[in-house]
Amino acid sequence: MGHRSRAWRSLSARLALWYVVVTVVSFLLAATVFAARVRESLELAGNRSASGVLERYRQAFEAGGTTALRSLFDCSPASPQRALRLTDEKDVELFELASDDGSRRAAASPEERGKPLPPSPEWRVARTAVSQQRTLSIAFRDEGSDELWRRLRGTSIAIFGFGLAFAILGAMFITRRTLRPVTALVSATRRVVESGDLALRVDTRASTDELSQLSRLFNHMQSKNEELVKAMRESLDYVAHDLRTPLTRLRAGAELALRGAGSAEESREALADIVEETDRVLGMLTTLTDIVEAEAGAMRLDRHDEDLGQIVREAVELYDFVASEGGVAIVTHIDSGVSVHVDRRRISQVAANLVDNAVKYTPTGGRVEVSVVADGGWGVLRISDTGIGIAPEDQPRVWDRLFRADRSRGERGLGLGLSLVRAVVAVHGGLVRLESELGSGTTFEVHLARTPARE
Repeated sequence: MGHRSRAWRSLSARLALWYVVVTVVSFLLAATVFAARVRESLELAGNRSASGVLERYRQAFEAGGTTALRSLFDCSPASPQRALRLTDEKDVELFELASDDGSRRAAASPEERGKPLPPSPEWRVARTAVSQQRTLSIAFRDEGSDELWRRLRGTSIAIFGFGLAFAILGAMFITRRTLRPVTALVSATRRVVESGDLALRVDTRASTDELSQLSRLFNHMQSKNEELVKAMRESLDYVAHDLRTPLTRLRAGAELALRGAGSAEESREALADIVEETDRVLGMLTTLTDIVEAEAGAMRLDRHDEDLGQIVREAVELYDFVASEGGVAIVTHIDSGVSVHVDRRRISQVAANLVDNAVKYTPTGGRVEVSVVADGGWGVLRISDTGIGIAPEDQPRVWDRLFRADRSRGERGLGLGLSLVRAVVAVHGGLVRLESELGSGTTFEVHLARTPARE
């Protein structure tokens, strides 16, 4: 009983019911209009027929008086039920011929008739003036119109019955067929919820209607969710791997400090290592949080008009000493007046990460070129190095969180720098590009919208 009740409350049942209701109401409206037009046409045709018959009686009366009327009435009846009436100017009856009482009342004036006409026959009544200010009236039942009307009524009822049956069957067929993608979507969603299998997809048809588009969007959403879950699992694996070493060091340093077996100097070194590793873990978590906020569009930006060249100079100065120690030359080509509307702290992070990467992966004797130029409506930061380069198969993945190519695993780092770069640039409405050739170096380009010139 409950299943049957749910079936009647389903979308397909409601759509079918509405389809039937709309069809029946439309049919009734059309039938009403049709019946009114048919009745009007029959009325006009009957009146024309009555006028024609009356004209013949008028001509007969003008030619031969009441004798001619009687002769025509007897020999050429317009209908088995008929009446003929002649009255003066005061509507006083002078002459009357009638086949029955109903015909007599139909031919009489409304004041004389008293009772209404019989409801079933279609009576045709016509009056015309004749000589000596008299009025000739004729009334007869239009049997042809009456029969046609009955047939039309019977046919309409039959058509309505068949139409209602076809409407119900058609509604069931159309709603089932139309809602088939929705049913498949509901079934797939239920299986995903019950099994957690994000690989499930909905069969899509070749058509381009809205429901098929919904199915394709569902499949696309499933693919995106599957990719996100996969990325999350990989990120967790990378985090677990990268946190294992600092946490081990934290534990070892803490145990050493707690044992107190070493000297005070060794205890201080152990505590210093703990602080350093703690800062590294906090840095990783903070960077991950920044990336997530930027990718979700929730990062708060304190934007101002800033000189991009000045921001980049500060980043270069920060890593100039590290580059000199590693035997790497940093060459700058920075144009002045390249103003961008950005959060200075966040763009400083972008520049610092890119310079850090370039210096880190450039061997001794290599060179890093840093330039800032204006290109149309963009302020462009370009950082090129002569370092180890990035393999073609790794280039699409360098933006992933915690991804580190095999050739870079020997270097110290979290694998989050480029993910943060892309996320921060994107939240500023800019774009970042990568060009690299293995063994020949790498070039990163960051495009940020320039501040409109003020007149």
